[in-house]
Amino acid sequence: MTSLPTYLTAAKKGLENSHHRTYAEGIFEHYQRVLENTDSYFKFPELLKKRAAFSKYKAVNELEKYLVEFEFLFTRRGGRIIWAANHEEATKEIIRILRDKGIRKAVKSNSKTANEIKLNDGFENANIDCVETEFNAFHKQLQKQTPESTSFPILNADFAHISQDIQKTLNFDGKNVLQTIDYVKKYLINQCSQIRVGITGVNFLVSDIGGLVICENQGNIGMTTSFSDIHFALCGIEKMIPSLADLDKFLHLLATHTSNEMLPWNTQIITGPRQENEVDGPRELYLVLINNKRTEVMKQVKQREIFHCIHCGACTSVCPVYKLIGGEPYGGVYVGPVGSVVNPFMMDFYYAAHQSYACTLCKRCTEVCPMNIPIHELILQNRKESVKREFYVTIDKHRIKQLRKMMIKRAAMDAWYPNFMLKMNYKKLFGNQKIFPDLSQRSFNVRYREQNNIK
Repeated sequence: MTSLPTYLTAAKKGLENSHHRTYAEGIFEHYQRVLENTDSYFKFPELLKKRAAFSKYKAVNELEKYLVEFEFLFTRRGGRIIWAANHEEATKEIIRILRDKGIRKAVKSNSKTANEIKLNDGFENANIDCVETEFNAFHKQLQKQTPESTSFPILNADFAHISQDIQKTLNFDGKNVLQTIDYVKKYLINQCSQIRVGITGVNFLVSDIGGLVICENQGNIGMTTSFSDIHFALCGIEKMIPSLADLDKFLHLLATHTSNEMLPWNTQIITGPRQENEVDGPRELYLVLINNKRTEVMKQVKQREIFHCIHCGACTSVCPVYKLIGGEPYGGVYVGPVGSVVNPFMMDFYYAAHQSYACTLCKRCTEVCPMNIPIHELILQNRKESVKREFYVTIDKHRIKQLRKMMIKRAAMDAWYPNFMLKMNYKKLFGNQKIFPDLSQRSFNVRYREQNNIK
């Protein structure tokens, strides 16, 4: 949860972080190239987006029906479902199963859902070691930093510095970055082959086959699921799609808007644990289905459309606010435009409503969204909800009343010494990075009359 003062402090820190600015510039440049080529992959791109959006519309609006169908088919092949109302329940149940089996170590691919339920913190408190298998997350874990779950490629990363950190921590001498990457790859393969438990996220749930769809570009998730005897898959309930026939649409849109490829490099469809005639895969498969206040969002007729999101990262990559302040001010794993919509409901509307105001309403997020989600309209709807709930302080009421009197007539505005009054009341809202503009001493009305000789 992030209150307004915390948000402003973190935002100021982000503005002063030159490394983030460089990273964000790389993201923006990368996505300009990606988005230029995205529609060229398809003959009828808009039709593809409309059909995918309609499939998600059905899944979200009839979610209970599809969850029941999914559960029946998934459990029939030996899979087990853990229904978790919140992140505490999810983490607690995973730890309980590991303790019952006497397991103290696991490997994990980086995912938004795992970070959402604060799984690493839970494991640390329970004295369970967890090895990150994604390269950037592995480096952050060695540095005792919180891994960031992101859809973006690693751009503008200081690989020379990362290489030095890894060499120092793992105590080996490498001549260059490539040797470090090769060493880390062999190290993680060894860890995955020895550790019995693997933990991953999930990209999609397919209702009519009772299957999990996991996409990746690095290969670490494949190791995690193939070598492990026990596989925990973490997923929010909103990731349902109705049918396997719909899957190709989502895979195309996800890959083209994330990595500028026609399809993800590696896609797994898992319908259960290892069967008798199969040679690899986990012997036990647990799907942790997490609500964590998602139903609060789904109660909102308009805002529930945000769950059509496939987490490609396109909207965040073009967001000017994210570019300036980074993800830390949002106080969770959902950042940028998507975070501005869902965080007030998934955290606490009173303390997180301000996130919906951290938006310029430039509509860039809506323009690049492959699922045709009107994100800027959902953010605006959040603002309306905030006013409806009267989540503003008393001084705002006085400011609005004062401004109304000033703006009705220019003569009334001039009588209030507008430059002095506006700066006194609103200069702090602009921050130290901008200069509050002065109003013209001669109004448009006056200049128009003079120009056209109107008395």
